[in-house]
Amino acid sequence: MPIHIEAEADQVADIVLLPGNPERATYMAEKFLDEPKVYTDYRKMYGYTGTFNGVEVSIQTTGMGVPSTAIILEELHMLGAKTLIRVGTCGALNEGLEAADLLIGQSAASVGTTINNLADDITLSPPADFELINNLYQSAVELEMPVHVGQIVTSDYFYGKDDTYTEGLKKLAEYGVLGVEMETAALYNIAAKYGLRAATVLTVSDHVFSQVRADKDKIKQGVDRMTEMVLDTVTKLYS
Repeated sequence: MPIHIEAEADQVADIVLLPGNPERATYMAEKFLDEPKVYTDYRKMYGYTGTFNGVEVSIQTTGMGVPSTAIILEELHMLGAKTLIRVGTCGALNEGLEAADLLIGQSAASVGTTINNLADDITLSPPADFELINNLYQSAVELEMPVHVGQIVTSDYFYGKDDTYTEGLKKLAEYGVLGVEMETAALYNIAAKYGLRAATVLTVSDHVFSQVRADKDKIKQGVDRMTEMVLDTVTKLYS
């Protein structure tokens, strides 16, 4: 049984939303779920289970970065979770993305982390679950939410390893990578490992190259709308 998520299998739903921030997990559970109950608070990696559209859903903190996220995902698998959706924020690498736009990660490259390396000469970059991201995209379009679908990059470095970091991100942008964040490569690799459904939906919080960041209220409104859309879509799809 898990040693970091202090819960029993029947306390965690098949569908789990994955914010990084523990305070955001609490906020999401209290705002969007009916009758949310805490199933773990160990190390403040809060996990809640409640219902949305009458369907049981959990919201589980992952923390920041691949190592923390990978521990949580492995233990969610032990507890029987089947559909895993990261809901968070990202930095835009493409000037066509506006603050608070949605970005659905079709696949995730990586910078710094080794999780994509299966062996010295084998690199795996598994995609999101197609049915899941297609339905999320269609929902966003129907709600007239600005939405983009494409490759993102998961980075171990928020501020960069050295002065060449930004140049590396520019090269990725030239290959069509739309945004950068810190967890999705772990999600997609572990989902592939166990045959789970996975998707990442992000709200654009800033532009990396121009270093322009949206104000907190705009980001919060974008995350709220994103979360409600994701919950409505996934509970109707897998109810």
